[in-house]
Amino acid sequence: MKEHVAVDNDVTVVGRGLLGRAFSAARGFAPGTVVFASGVSNSSTVEAAAFERESTLLRRWMDTSHGNLVYFSSCGLASGESAHSKYMRHKRDMEAIVLQGDRSRVFRLPQVVGYTDNPYTLINYLRQHIVECTPFEVWSKAERNLIDIDDVVAIVTEMVRDPREQPRVVNVAGLRSTPMPEIVRLLERSLGRKANFTLVAKGEPMTLDTRHTAEVARRLGLDLGETYPGRVIARYCASVALPPC
Repeated sequence: MKEHVAVDNDVTVVGRGLLGRAFSAARGFAPGTVVFASGVSNSSTVEAAAFERESTLLRRWMDTSHGNLVYFSSCGLASGESAHSKYMRHKRDMEAIVLQGDRSRVFRLPQVVGYTDNPYTLINYLRQHIVECTPFEVWSKAERNLIDIDDVVAIVTEMVRDPREQPRVVNVAGLRSTPMPEIVRLLERSLGRKANFTLVAKGEPMTLDTRHTAEVARRLGLDLGETYPGRVIARYCASVALPPC
């Protein structure tokens, strides 16, 4: 399938998913910038063909952008066992391609929360299991980091507009990572239904360097503090009429 491309104010956005739709309305990028928001949407995939499709597409748009490209990678590269998965190795390879462009930037994202029908996102997976009363496992020692898609757009746009002393590869994430059991509790509260889950003693903390995000968030007046994960979940997972279990 041909990739979806949107062009506005001489800025090209590649991708039709959550990121692509959100950045299609963004302002503040220099003319000629390519925002590459297309790629492998399921982080558990091991299909070489899917990785190759993204690699081929990215190389083509790197040539088109003349080295002025915005790429979205994963905070999973920063810590944890997942950093060694095939998906994460692929993302690291894509970062290396992007950094060949002298004006290109890599923004590593955590779990981005927004309105999307992608079943592979963490929040959609958990929400669906809770709504349908389906049993699932929760890694009791694992943490995940959540950020609102609207905040991703605001922060990335500001970082590109005013880079100051930022590195070319930077985490854009919430200021604290959240234990998985807490994420489930927040979803239970927002949906008004108890989850049917089993705790498994697996996982590890997710420690991220969010200094640059914190600085830009302060400039923009965004509150990414202690209650942020709950507010993000409440916004996108409000209580609805639930079917009986």
